[in-house]
Amino acid sequence: MSAGLKILAYLIGTVALGATIAPGLFWAGQFASHLKYLGFLANTDFQRFFNRSVLLSAFLLLIPLVRWVGLDRLHNLGLRKNPRRIRHLLGGFLISASTISALGGCLLGFDICELKSPFPWNLLPSILLTAVSVAIIEEALFRGAILGLVRQTVSTAPAAFFVSALFSIVHFLNPAREQIAVVHWYSGFELLPHAFWKFSDPLTVLGGFITIGILGLILAHATIRTGSLWLGIGIHSGLIFAKMGFNKVTKKIHDLTPWFGGDITVGIGSILILLLLWLLIWIIYLRGKSGSDIA
Repeated sequence: MSAGLKILAYLIGTVALGATIAPGLFWAGQFASHLKYLGFLANTDFQRFFNRSVLLSAFLLLIPLVRWVGLDRLHNLGLRKNPRRIRHLLGGFLISASTISALGGCLLGFDICELKSPFPWNLLPSILLTAVSVAIIEEALFRGAILGLVRQTVSTAPAAFFVSALFSIVHFLNPAREQIAVVHWYSGFELLPHAFWKFSDPLTVLGGFITIGILGLILAHATIRTGSLWLGIGIHSGLIFAKMGFNKVTKKIHDLTPWFGGDITVGIGSILILLLLWLLIWIIYLRGKSGSDIA
């Protein structure tokens, strides 16, 4: 079986395992909500646990995928030791977080959004932890394993576009809220038909699918040009932290569809912001770098 088919089987297995363990993860969260500092889990809906279970499944199945594909191919993923890893990690985080925060500041300044009162400072540490965890897992999976394996089959540019499209599709398969009222052992599989609801809205596809795809290209570009995951992890975690943080601490006053949707990184305006972020990353870190380019 080719590496491509093995990756496809891995993705299907990831979704199946995520749907299987999601109810157990939900029940464990409900039990843990009785503990100090974990009370917020009691109000966390099943869909969010489903999303986290799929991410956890991707991590758990990554080692079997590596063994299945072969360690000899793992050694040819195109990654190397990065002597500037701390600079890339922190710098990527600051640049992406600052860019999204500047966008949020403009939305606040023009009275499109307003800060919640009282300001929920207590949410920021958990958001930061989530951002870093998700970025590490997704970069190791998409820009590390999958991109590295696909580049061994096709040239760099098609590989980067393919993995970025896959990255966007996976993030777009997000079940709508309030689909499951009572959680059963099979509830994860009940959610799967609802995972495609976003594709029914052309504006959501334009503003969300393309936006995530561009982010995937930025991260692929950073990985290929630096031969390392550190810059991508920094960019990815900074963007998640700023996006989730802004969504949690503000509320929307005016609708700016199709420029910006319900999420600060969804919409035509968000595409332009990501292109600006890409330009900044290229100027500061990627311009003049040796190694393969995606162009």
